[in-house]
Amino acid sequence: MNIVILGLGKVGVELTELLCSEGHSITVVDKDPKRIETTVGLYDVAGVTGSITSHTVLREAGVVSADLVIALTGNDEINLTSCLMSKKLGSKNTIARVIKPEYSDGINIIRDDLGLSLSINPERETASEIARILKFPLAKNVEPFAKGKVEMIEYEVTANSSMAGRTIIEIFSRMKNPLLACAVERDGKVIIPYGDFRIEEKDLLTLVGSTERMTAFFREAGIKTTSIKNVIIIGGGNTAYYLASLLLKTHIDVTVIELNKSRAERIAELLPEATVILGDGTDHQLLAEEGIHNADALCSMTGVDEENIIASLYAKTASDNIKTVTKINRSELTFLAKPLGVGSVVTPKKIAANIILRYVRAMENSYYADNVLTLYKIANGRAEALEFAVNEDCSLAGTPISRLNIANDIVIASINRKGKIIVPHGNDTMEKGDTVIVVTTRARLDRLEDIRG
Repeated sequence: MNIVILGLGKVGVELTELLCSEGHSITVVDKDPKRIETTVGLYDVAGVTGSITSHTVLREAGVVSADLVIALTGNDEINLTSCLMSKKLGSKNTIARVIKPEYSDGINIIRDDLGLSLSINPERETASEIARILKFPLAKNVEPFAKGKVEMIEYEVTANSSMAGRTIIEIFSRMKNPLLACAVERDGKVIIPYGDFRIEEKDLLTLVGSTERMTAFFREAGIKTTSIKNVIIIGGGNTAYYLASLLLKTHIDVTVIELNKSRAERIAELLPEATVILGDGTDHQLLAEEGIHNADALCSMTGVDEENIIASLYAKTASDNIKTVTKINRSELTFLAKPLGVGSVVTPKKIAANIILRYVRAMENSYYADNVLTLYKIANGRAEALEFAVNEDCSLAGTPISRLNIANDIVIASINRKGKIIVPHGNDTMEKGDTVIVVTTRARLDRLEDIRG
């Protein structure tokens, strides 16, 4: 597809890399010539320097014949204006990054008037992901499928876990609430495990199952789970605001620590139920005064990756049981996060890029009936989890899974049939109207029919 990306900030560069790897024809636009030069040098893309609200610049970038225009600057007004102009000039589809709460909350009302195909709020999406992680404190990461009826979690196997040293069959065969183990990350490699695969300490295990079964499974496995009742959030930016709002709605006590006085006052005004502290959230003494030793969770949400890492590491030393979530944007620091032991890591630019990638995949495959409904990169981006619809012309419908000759790098993780979640076995079938979750280590999987070996 012909895609024009407007704005080369963190999200823009991340998305450029992702879409280039999928073979799309990309043109990038930014007012900073150095950003254009760097991006064009790194990736096989065309570059245009100039304002993304300039009629001339947009024409030069090719929005007239573009399949998709994506505006990703940090300015909502500029993004919306450029999308409107691109649509008027001939672009088939447009996506805008919209981050201000006052715009984001009401964008659905005027989306059609603006000609928007999709609006994306990385800060809100990041907050939602953190809220899901805090729902399952044992998880490194949590992703929802089937409109929230199915959860996919990444769990690191500890030395005292009942799973360590046992095969998949030994772990799940005798349980009343079994989940499906669909991927294992070990020593930087991702494996699709079968029944005789033996789980080891430090494996990052990806599990799929209904929301109801998730907690029951860990209880049955003898793994202690605790609910989150109070959270300290360091940083008072938009992500922190959205996260605090979500947590307060679930009756979790929230303390926000923000260094900027005007921002702290604004958060206190918007969220009167939260405790807002003016101060440096990386100050160990301040954290101790605010009860870090008794907090259930700490979320480091400042705009500086190193500060977030330091705060999370200190929290781990202050409390053995605290859950830490660390926001990191720089790729090199993301890969260091696991050995450093900073807990769960969230990366807003990757979250936003994956949402847009899902939309692009669905556009690209609109010829087929089994469009991608949901897509997540898992296991540090080394595997994908996709949700497909089983539509009327799907040739796989009605055939037992054991007879489908599924490729070794693919597993059917779950079947949603009218709200009933099925952990699939060999005799189960996919039926018309179902949605199916597939996990694969392939670079990309475009169609449900492609699961065959």
